[in-house]
Amino acid sequence: MTKSTENSNSLSVLPYQVLQAQIKPGDVIAFSGIDIPSTVVKVATRSEYVHVAIVLSVGSIAQSEDSILIAESHVDTRLPSVGIGKPILGAQLQWLSRRMAASPGPAWWVALKTPLDSTRMRQMQTWLYKVEQEQTPYDFLQAIEAGIDSLTAIGLESPADDSALFCSELVTRALQIAGVLDENINPAQQTPAELMQFSCFESPILIKT
Repeated sequence: MTKSTENSNSLSVLPYQVLQAQIKPGDVIAFSGIDIPSTVVKVATRSEYVHVAIVLSVGSIAQSEDSILIAESHVDTRLPSVGIGKPILGAQLQWLSRRMAASPGPAWWVALKTPLDSTRMRQMQTWLYKVEQEQTPYDFLQAIEAGIDSLTAIGLESPADDSALFCSELVTRALQIAGVLDENINPAQQTPAELMQFSCFESPILIKT
């Protein structure tokens, strides 16, 4: 990441063409939102971050804006998942440019401090393609539980379980499979705000207002 990029508190937006040239698999995209569900998440987590996705692959810039493929678990079914070609309520593959266009509110690029090597990248990609092909559903229950701090405080946190995944659960698990995060971290307890605090990341850079 170059020193010319702005931090998340800046109103300056990194041009998409610059993002295309610098972003790498394993980096994270964080989204805010302006609708009622997003506002509820912001209040519950005391954070602007309401959704996260992970970069699956990056193609040639000559491929136009559809060069950055992300994996996410989303409740928005307006866009067909790139892999299986139909909408999924849960694990999806989407072109970043199209997800950004469909998502009102700011978005940030959060780069890994240490890019993935080819082996770890393939491990992560294999798992992400698998959960999309299996149409892994959105984990509504654990998404709610992750946002309730009091449950963790009294020892009622949910165990890790890949049978259903919410957004930050999917990203956390993908980073564990890539060898970036400790396996002792419980993906089912990570909100988007908590994921953004992991020490493996650079500071967020605004890519959309």
